[in-house]
Amino acid sequence: MYKKMMQCLIAMCAVFLFNTGVIHAADKKTINFIAVGDSLTEGVGDTTAQQGYTKRTAQIIADKYDVKVKTANYGKAGDRSDQILKRIKTNPKAIKQLQKADVITLTVGGNDLQQTLFKAIFSKSEQDVTKYVAQAMPNYTENLMSLVKFIEKQNKNAPIYLFGNYNPLYVYLANRDDLNADVKIYNDINANLASADKQVYYVSTFKTLTYGQYTTKIEREKLRTSAKLANRGSLNNSMVTKTLQAKTQNERNHYITTQDHYHPNDIGYDKMSALLAKKMAATKQEWLKINDKK
Repeated sequence: MYKKMMQCLIAMCAVFLFNTGVIHAADKKTINFIAVGDSLTEGVGDTTAQQGYTKRTAQIIADKYDVKVKTANYGKAGDRSDQILKRIKTNPKAIKQLQKADVITLTVGGNDLQQTLFKAIFSKSEQDVTKYVAQAMPNYTENLMSLVKFIEKQNKNAPIYLFGNYNPLYVYLANRDDLNADVKIYNDINANLASADKQVYYVSTFKTLTYGQYTTKIEREKLRTSAKLANRGSLNNSMVTKTLQAKTQNERNHYITTQDHYHPNDIGYDKMSALLAKKMAATKQEWLKINDKK
């Protein structure tokens, strides 16, 4: 009787362990990392030929998990959300690689917002600028959803890491709260999509790349005071325009390149890669494991 009870107990434990996932699946040996997006994916501002965050993150993952990481980069500077979708749709190689991907990253929205802000450059009030942004929201939301839906149609298993955007003008226009708010409007669209889609994970870069080395409230308040004293309140301010167009070695935000005062520099891409790697580490079950239960 005792022997039969023990056999039954062992059998029950085995079933329990199997169903609760204690028996882990093995790690993959090779990770296919596919990056899609705009200039941030292309790596504009990167002087190390690592395609911005793409190869930096691949190296972090390779070192941390002892895997081989193969990358493919489909980033193009200047592309809006609708242009990224059109470009990927008509690229058979990109589609094939998306289908085999273990990890997919996406940077999108920066050019959509930038072009909207440029339309509002002569606006007389902050409210008018925000009005332009609000009017563009439905169109961007639809384009983003179409882009993500297309990617998911190619690959229903690979997690998609969707980046948020930042305000490169903050250090010059720290007193313009509306500009940060406008960026956050677009970021909320990205973040909300990720919250509603179990295959998508949001990676925020706003605080890191917007504020740069100005990490404390006291430091940012000094920037605000400086901007007010210099009367830097307009998007059409000649000082700001001159600074953004100048090929100088001076940039107030230490994470932004002096090439265009807009994109991340090498340090900025290091920061961006670290944020992505952290999110990937928290969700490694989605891309690292072989036949692991979702």
